Amino acid sequence: MAEEKITDVYERRYIEVDYDVEDIARRYKKLYTALIYDTMEIEFGLGGRAMDSGIYPLTNDMKVAGPAFTVIRRTTPARDAYTYNMRLGLVNSMTPGCILLSDVQGNKNCGQFGEITATTMRAHGCAGAVIDGSTRDSALLVKMGFPTFCRFRSPVESLGRSLNVDYMIPIYVNGIDGMLQVNPGDYVFGDMDGVVIVPKELTVKVLEVAEKAFEAEKGSREAMARGEDPFEVFNRFGRF
Repeated sequence: MAEEKITDVYERRYIEVDYDVEDIARRYKKLYTALIYDTMEIEFGLGGRAMDSGIYPLTNDMKVAGPAFTVIRRTTPARDAYTYNMRLGLVNSMTPGCILLSDVQGNKNCGQFGEITATTMRAHGCAGAVIDGSTRDSALLVKMGFPTFCRFRSPVESLGRSLNVDYMIPIYVNGIDGMLQVNPGDYVFGDMDGVVIVPKELTVKVLEVAEKAFEAEKGSREAMARGEDPFEVFNRFGRF
């Protein structure tokens, strides 16, 4: 008997933003996470907007920058077909430039993201992944050049261990000050130092302030390198 065909019955939930996703990502990638974090904390009074230590890219040159496509997983031995195939259905909600952000609920018994999933998601617009858990197929992810951040790695299949249970809803990830809420469309920016989360409504404002600070830091750095008086340099650029 032929196997029953899988039908797409999953709800579409799209990210909606009021900026040019490609242009904003390009501008963020010229900066670095420490600068974005400082900008949020110092200029906007938003401290603690970073994922905690341990979430790093598979290679140091990888960066992610884009609106969050949030996914939540649950540790379960269940093999329910609807829930298992949700990973296929959620792909159809992805929009160009989005970043998969997956809350695995502390699961450590398998790899929750791999190369075939990345291949499928990239073809539907996903520009990178941040997994608050594990990858598998890591060498293949590196080879295909798909920016991927994770906490650890595992060769173990997720079926019968961990399943996606919902997507494009508010989630929690592990932050530097405890659990950090991330809403769909919040801006995800990561480099080799870690990952910061910018509230959706401040995506462009934080970027614009950070770009000005970046130029000030550039001037300060060059002046310091020339051996100028550090007090004079600080008073001129306001950065050190």
